[in-house]
Amino acid sequence: MEENKRPLDSIDYWFALALTVLALFVYVQTLTPSLSYLSPDGNELATIPYLLGLAHSPGYPVYTWLGKVFTLLPFGDIAHRVNLMSAVMGALSTGGLYLLITISLNPRVSSPLLRRVAALTSAMLFAFSLTFWSQSVIAEVYAPNIAFIALTLLALLYWERTRRDRDFFLFALAFGLSLGTHISNLGFAPAFVVFILLVDPSTLKRPRWWLAAIAGFGIGILQFLWLPLRADTLNDRIMLERAPVTIMGMYRYTLGAFSQIKFAFPIEELPLRLVLYMDLIRNEFSLSGILFGLAGLFSLLFRRTKYYFLLVLMYLVHVWFFIQYRVFDLQVFFLAAHFLWAIFIAFGIAELLGALERLAIRSRNRLATRVIPFTLAALTLLIGLIPLARNWYQSDRSDDVAVNDFYANVWEILPENSALITRGGVMGYDAFYWPLIYNTRPDVYLPTLPTPFPVSTTLDGLDLYSATPVGDNQKVMGPGSLPPNLLPKDLWQVPVLIGAHQNQPGLLSQRGRLVLYHLTEEPPDLVVNTASPTTLLNLKLGDVTLLGIDLEPESVESGGRIHLTLYWKILRPDRYGVELSIGDSILEAHELGFGNLARYHKEVGISMDSVIVEDYWLVLPSTTPAGTHDLNIRLLIGGETSPIAEIIVLDEEKDMERWLKIAGES
Repeated sequence: MEENKRPLDSIDYWFALALTVLALFVYVQTLTPSLSYLSPDGNELATIPYLLGLAHSPGYPVYTWLGKVFTLLPFGDIAHRVNLMSAVMGALSTGGLYLLITISLNPRVSSPLLRRVAALTSAMLFAFSLTFWSQSVIAEVYAPNIAFIALTLLALLYWERTRRDRDFFLFALAFGLSLGTHISNLGFAPAFVVFILLVDPSTLKRPRWWLAAIAGFGIGILQFLWLPLRADTLNDRIMLERAPVTIMGMYRYTLGAFSQIKFAFPIEELPLRLVLYMDLIRNEFSLSGILFGLAGLFSLLFRRTKYYFLLVLMYLVHVWFFIQYRVFDLQVFFLAAHFLWAIFIAFGIAELLGALERLAIRSRNRLATRVIPFTLAALTLLIGLIPLARNWYQSDRSDDVAVNDFYANVWEILPENSALITRGGVMGYDAFYWPLIYNTRPDVYLPTLPTPFPVSTTLDGLDLYSATPVGDNQKVMGPGSLPPNLLPKDLWQVPVLIGAHQNQPGLLSQRGRLVLYHLTEEPPDLVVNTASPTTLLNLKLGDVTLLGIDLEPESVESGGRIHLTLYWKILRPDRYGVELSIGDSILEAHELGFGNLARYHKEVGISMDSVIVEDYWLVLPSTTPAGTHDLNIRLLIGGETSPIAEIIVLDEEKDMERWLKIAGES
């Protein structure tokens, strides 16, 4: 159990820099271009930093301020710049992880070469793991949070070596600031105290150190004074219920937030939650990563006992807290635990490499002694690159343009003196982003933007459109839900514009669907007695026949829209799912009649000779390559794909240029 008195060699800083550059290159190549639905609150977190507003609980002041700095960059739109912050902070986390491992590894484990290889490999395994990669390419708090955890640990280990008051102050400051990227970091405090006492038990008798710690941590948490200062920017119903304008309100907004999802499982369910966690860690590091991590824990215990108590206590507190969290995106909350597990993996890899190296030395074969360490190093580094290749396709968000493409067309298509109904609060920033940042279409009224409690009288005289289901189809009292009396329950919801689907499970579910509805009191022109499509098809698809289509224009800019009319003949009343695609890319899927058929049949009537008409605009993704493409159709259940038209796609304008032009910033 030796103390860490050795500083890092200069080559270690170069390795950390190289690893940071590699991770940053990968993250930038796979970066989400702008807005996205990958995170439920990511669009809010892409918008708030520019406005210097107050994000959802617990507020994330440091994240907001860092994001503001990145919004000053001279390229891309605001959301792209905030996404880039996650990429930069994720890359810095990777370099910081390498330095932490290199500092922590006992020199007796193996040669410097193999220790560095173990650190590089483990850092790459973490950098290119599915969940961390996913959070490093969108606007979210998790990559910045891991960077602050790495900074806090590096500062603590630096103090361990120097034992200077100012370094103790810097550690405490970093710890306090880290709460502004995720307040759950406060749970690491017991581990830090135990480690400090193990390093120097006389710390308790040195008031200057504790005064330095109190001062540093106190300055760090002063950031939360931001909450009452910017509470007037809140527009979320749930957040306003615990607005941080009093001492109790600040507590409820921070430490007391989300009490309904904390410790949400009874004791008897904890074994199953642990199994769930083990499955999550297996998805990140594979079974071999679990085994190396377990071996690394034993190595830590016997070779770096103080570090063992520091890291394992941090790990256990974090896992214990979040296995009892009831959320649908649970995997992201374990990223700090995965970060620590990567350190355990490095210790396990170093032990294995050291054992093989010692075997080679004992063989007394000079060639083996020289060649085997370099061979082991090369093979181990290749292992670190496996997740890069394996996870690239799933982690590549560079073609995630659906949200921006959809709303760019929404702003073009909405008439003057119209109102756009959207989800409220945190969930509404896919629409709020545009008027808040670029003042897009100030003539269009968004009732849920200024307040989560809009009243029906504010909509008088306006042509109503909605980007979210309303009436009986809307969620009641859920996050972002509309006031129950805002709109009449019997409005018809007529699709006007459909965006490219997000390719999420359940193509007919609302999540991931982008639809602009026209809300009317009169029923749509859903049925005609005779049809005269410009393109005759008579395409039989099971129990329905596509008589023909109207399509205009025949050529369209990628990211633009086509006007499509489908004429259907139904042989047997039923619910039919229809999917449209270009090549292998799904454009949209919907229930024939867009969910209006049953009501139309009941209130208006449909005869067996009637022709069902679907008339709407369809967005073509801005990632669609230029050229001539087949527009295909199929029934979702048991249907074969059939081409119905050719579309000429142009690519004369880059997606970002088009978005910014429509937003109002040339």
